[in-house]
Amino acid sequence: MLPRRALALTLPGLLAGLGKAARAASAVWVGHDIPPYLSRGVHGPDGYAFQLFRRVIKQAQVDAVLQIYPWARAWRMLQLGHAEGALVVTRSPERETQFRWLFPVGRFRFAVFTRPALGPVAGELSALKALRIGALRASVGRGLLESAGITQVVEGKDFVELLALLEHGIVDAVIGPEPVLRAMDSRPGSEGLRITSLSQVYDLYAVAGPTMSEERVRHIVAAYQHLVDSGVVAQLRKSHPEAAFSD
Repeated sequence: MLPRRALALTLPGLLAGLGKAARAASAVWVGHDIPPYLSRGVHGPDGYAFQLFRRVIKQAQVDAVLQIYPWARAWRMLQLGHAEGALVVTRSPERETQFRWLFPVGRFRFAVFTRPALGPVAGELSALKALRIGALRASVGRGLLESAGITQVVEGKDFVELLALLEHGIVDAVIGPEPVLRAMDSRPGSEGLRITSLSQVYDLYAVAGPTMSEERVRHIVAAYQHLVDSGVVAQLRKSHPEAAFSD
């Protein structure tokens, strides 16, 4: 039997260890700074995707924490199993079999941003081959440029970096989701840029990584459907028109 003093000293340590173990049990989700869908607010993550995420995991009774990283790092963490799920992932034919698609968090049209001095820009990627174009690393936009035969591509870790490259003349244009680029361009200190909408429209989703169990996937999908049926999702979309859902 431990002496009374030793027991008194040991119990706080055991309780602290249990607290750490409980925190460690929280499922890790990852996302990237992609306003207006998900951004770093004054009090932590914010945006339509995050607000929906909070409601879904609460309904599904899942203990999860969201961590925000540059997109390429978040992408690797998900693929390597270091994160269980991810928010704000563009759903494309090339990615369809890579993930289990849990619930939609937005919709967008791709756009190209240029400096006004460049003048009007064609709305087709095939007409942009002479330009140096900035694209988010490991993104669908980067893949679109490659499929269009555009070789003068400069990759960036986030859209803040890409727009800085544009403003300093290192690239001639930046491709990305139109709502995201508009949100970035409206920040204090940003110069007004020319916006050229493209024809490509995509949905944004929350996805399950390889480490998420099928049982948890079912719980999350069912939780989202419950929020749809109860009108919570419709109310949330109405308060976040920037998520750009058409329905």
